[in-house]
Amino acid sequence: MFEIYFDNGATTKPSQNVADIMYETLTGDYGNPSSLHSKGLDAEHIVKNSRKIIADSVKASADEIIFTASGSEANNLAIIGAARMFRYKGEIVTSKVEHKCVLECMNFLENEGFKVHYLDVDENGVVSVEQLKSLLNKDTQLVSIMHVNNECGAVQPINEIYAAVKEFNSEILVHTDNIQGYCKFELTSKSCDMMSVSAHKIHGPKGMGALYVRKGVRLSPVIYGGGQEKGLRGGTENVPAIAGFAKAVETFDNNISVVLDIKKHIAKRVTTEIPKVYVNGDADNSSPYILNIAMIGLRSEIILHSLEQKGIYVSSGSACSSNKPSPSHVLTAMGYKPERVDSSIRLSFSNENTMEEANAFCDALAEISLKNKKVRKI
Repeated sequence: MFEIYFDNGATTKPSQNVADIMYETLTGDYGNPSSLHSKGLDAEHIVKNSRKIIADSVKASADEIIFTASGSEANNLAIIGAARMFRYKGEIVTSKVEHKCVLECMNFLENEGFKVHYLDVDENGVVSVEQLKSLLNKDTQLVSIMHVNNECGAVQPINEIYAAVKEFNSEILVHTDNIQGYCKFELTSKSCDMMSVSAHKIHGPKGMGALYVRKGVRLSPVIYGGGQEKGLRGGTENVPAIAGFAKAVETFDNNISVVLDIKKHIAKRVTTEIPKVYVNGDADNSSPYILNIAMIGLRSEIILHSLEQKGIYVSSGSACSSNKPSPSHVLTAMGYKPERVDSSIRLSFSNENTMEEANAFCDALAEISLKNKKVRKI
């Protein structure tokens, strides 16, 4: 069946190398890594080696990596786990365009008595370091800003943010959700105190994430159990998924030029050939892997399902929010009017995509526009 998959920001197809190592681990090295016999020791060895691979990818040490069941869990452990260790309920700074799991953590902490400040973003989805500096005070305890936005691809100045925060007060913790940027952009342990990453955005398995935690940072567990993961994440380790995660990191092909060419080609064709189609954000200064466009006059759900009928898969926004249709909080924060927000779709690419697919998408979108010409005039 003809299929074009432009929804890699939601999840990527696991690579064959990842599937093979996971099957091998699942069927051969099935011991519990906490067991003391040889089967357990074999599994523990896999976990140990995988932890080092993840650590090396962010220039950290292996004992600074905590495995989790998802990127969302890693964000919860970083934010709520840190907040529970603070001596008093002070202030936290985040942004208006964070992933929903981060915003829900902030909502929880506000209800617990913390004061949370939400940074504005410009029309390209980027926060202001100057606004951040203006909010820092003696009660600030945590700053959590994502690296790459999952809807518009905006890249936040994490290095500048980290430097500004530490210059003001070195004890303030800095966390970044690096789930969309991991292995695609250079961001290391030198740029934050905590970093959340995930496997299934880089052709690894779903249900597998990790949190980098700088030595000396104290967290409270979010999941209690048998003391696994330095006591921060109870539950038997998912050894096959951990092995798959490490293999995905080792084999990820970050050929940015391929996806950037595809993104630029689509952006140019659809905005010049199709009436009332616009790029949301800055196509030239955002992640090559993400393109958000608006097709004014048609609701995103109609565009999405019309493309699906042609075997083309895109998203109407964050996959984690798609089961609860509502205006994109990201595009709204960027200042776009409801008509544009409601007409927007997200394309997200991988190195497996081709220019032929890009042209097929553009042709399909033009056909959908022409078919719905009367509707779009309303």
